[in-house]
Amino acid sequence: MWAIAVPLIVFVAVVGPVWVVFHYITVWKRMKSEQQKTSPEQVAREKEVVVMLTNRAKRLESRVETLERLLDAEVAEWRNRI
Repeated sequence: MWAIAVPLIVFVAVVGPVWVVFHYITVWKRMKSEQQKTSPEQVAREKEVVVMLTNRAKRLESRVETLERLLDAEVAEWRNRI
């Protein structure tokens, strides 16, 4: 029993945490190197997408507000049903 328990405890207490730390260090380095590879054109495209999505969100928000005003006028108690 001790032949299995001692190596298992050592692995869980020492090797496991060190392994996890080195794994995440590797992941962070990989992410950092990938971020440096972005070109100015790619950044410009991503900014365009963000602007497009922001405009779409504003349009959808105005549509929801319009629908809420219509429902308030037509069905006074619709908010209480939810």
